[in-house]
Amino acid sequence: MVALALGLLATALLHSRAAPPVFDGIVVPPEPYRWVSPPPNLAAGNKPPLPGEVILPVQNGPGAFKAPAGAQSVKCTIEPETNPPAAPSGIDIRGNVYRINCVGQPGNGPVGVTAIYHLTMRFPPGAFKEIQYNAGSGWRALPTLRSGGGDPYASVNAPGFGEYAATAPTGAPGDSIVTILGRYVEFYGILAFVIIFGAIAIIQEIRRRRHQQPTTPRKKT
Repeated sequence: MVALALGLLATALLHSRAAPPVFDGIVVPPEPYRWVSPPPNLAAGNKPPLPGEVILPVQNGPGAFKAPAGAQSVKCTIEPETNPPAAPSGIDIRGNVYRINCVGQPGNGPVGVTAIYHLTMRFPPGAFKEIQYNAGSGWRALPTLRSGGGDPYASVNAPGFGEYAATAPTGAPGDSIVTILGRYVEFYGILAFVIIFGAIAIIQEIRRRRHQQPTTPRKKT
């Protein structure tokens, strides 16, 4: 990131008449996965996962959530589970289990789900097949759409509140080296381009300034 910033800065300074290039949609490699219970080899540098919360206003008309009577807003939370239910036989939970819930405010009354909502999860490196959902009566697999380009994200149409987890069959192989490299090739390719572009700009500017230096006239004798 420092090299990327320096390359852009050098280009902007040396070509002050033109705006620096702007790249939209650079895929920045994500930070390391945040484990609730990290593997032993990752425990030293692990950061705990963070919860999330959002307050949604209650409005007239149909929606994905049904708030209780008298509610003025809906508070939705997502919490990483420290003691999740066990995975089904033959299935491994990949990464953290998250509990999603919504309540009406004031009063914390229960909120119902009248339509599916979109949920995207990140899973750690390794095997992955699908996201599973547990509403209290056991895990069940959901039709899962995995992000393209090797990105470690997957999404589902979530049918309700409860627990969600990324899963894979027990013993399934992890990503190939080609898939892993594919996650970073776009970012580092653009980074290399910016550095090379900045270096070329510096060389051109040095040459231009040398050519513009006035020559000292020779004294006549």
